[in-house]
Amino acid sequence: MSQKKMLLLELNEVPFRVIDAYIASKPESTLARITASSAQFTTLTEDRLALDPWISWPTLHRGVTDETHQILHLGQDLEDIDVTYPPIWRILKKSGLSVGVFGSLHSSSVPNDYSQYSFYLPDYFDDKVVAHPKALIAFQELNLQMTRQSARNVSRKLPLGSAFKLFANARKLGIRSETAFACASQLLRETIDNSVRIRRRAYQPLVMADLFVRQLESKQPDFSCFYTNHVAAAMHRYWGAAFSNDYQKPMDSEWVQRYSKEIEFAMHIFDRILKRILKFVDKHPEYLLVIASSMGQAAIPAEMTSEFLTIIDLGKFMRALGVEDQSWHARPAMVPCSCVLVDESCRERFRSTLETISINGNRFVEDRRPIAPLSYDERERGFFQLFIQYDSYSGPNTAVINGTSVNFADVGLGLMPHEDGVNCTAQHIPEGSLVVYQALQRQAGARSAKPISTTDIAPSILKYFDIPPPRYMRSEGRLFR
Repeated sequence: MSQKKMLLLELNEVPFRVIDAYIASKPESTLARITASSAQFTTLTEDRLALDPWISWPTLHRGVTDETHQILHLGQDLEDIDVTYPPIWRILKKSGLSVGVFGSLHSSSVPNDYSQYSFYLPDYFDDKVVAHPKALIAFQELNLQMTRQSARNVSRKLPLGSAFKLFANARKLGIRSETAFACASQLLRETIDNSVRIRRRAYQPLVMADLFVRQLESKQPDFSCFYTNHVAAAMHRYWGAAFSNDYQKPMDSEWVQRYSKEIEFAMHIFDRILKRILKFVDKHPEYLLVIASSMGQAAIPAEMTSEFLTIIDLGKFMRALGVEDQSWHARPAMVPCSCVLVDESCRERFRSTLETISINGNRFVEDRRPIAPLSYDERERGFFQLFIQYDSYSGPNTAVINGTSVNFADVGLGLMPHEDGVNCTAQHIPEGSLVVYQALQRQAGARSAKPISTTDIAPSILKYFDIPPPRYMRSEGRLFR
């Protein structure tokens, strides 16, 4: 058992711009206290193929860029890649350390020995319900159902059966009464004012954090990681409200007023999570706490839009392209992307038919990145990512497939609403954040002027545990001591 331990808190896409704004607004917050005595670095992802979290986190976890690891989509088959460029948790586990994983991206590529981890909860893009210990399955079942129901807009539905099973085991799992009260209060507020339904996204990680801390306290693994995306989701939508001066053409003033506090609210939920984790770390000073973002976000030109054209019935879409239900399998993806695994017997026919599709004069283009309005990418073993997005679509309600005009409804296409009146007001940038806190070695809270590559983080974690990094990792520096 190592005397050194590490907790990696993965705060997806949050740059120092957001951290600093929150600290300025909440100087008594846990985040303000921790940054005042922590080393701080701006991270820089060197990915070149695309800037997306399902690409940049593998870069951080595996110590190589996207051009090497080639993980470009959610749901992609990682069997071979996990052998050649394994994520940090697999390397540490193989090196004899005790390891716990909670929701890190692509942890849904579950190792065969997952039951030998201290704990293992896959990300919420898993297509099956798996968790260790088995008590966590009640949460993962609810987690996956709610994620699917709220793919773009927050669903008003609550999977009652799964929710009952979870809260029936609340005490055993570590869900605190104040968390249960916060969730109940949120549901009550939604019945009075459904506009606050958008905040439901923030309560999933709050519950998840209770479960994580209970596992931490019980197992105290050498290395553990915890992922949350709720702040990133708020930034994409509401940056234009929180940082309205970033825009030459400001957003609607009523919209700005309505949503101006949503990023701050999401950060407040993170601060509550951080407070719990910091309490554990201060009680166990052998832990180094690392708060990391694999990249960041910043403002983009944006305008109000109420709906977009996309795939709303994937089964109809696949049948219209000549692929029967038994010949393909849906893989989890983030709207407006759809990912499918097509049987080899249908793969070539599906691809050739896909290339005949035309919508309002636009045809599918093949690209590893999602390119609006129509694009696709094919990976190994018949894995396809499909991307269809027309904001504020006003063309004909027909598509052309193999030269024949067909109604959108007959091929699974339709309009999906933007419940908050925007598509995106912020998008990904290479620069993220890194905060390093050690209970017994507090620093002056200085921020390094020199950015660090996210490919330096995995080898630095290995060096922290005195494990030589593999040759394919760049291992010049040492971030953690």
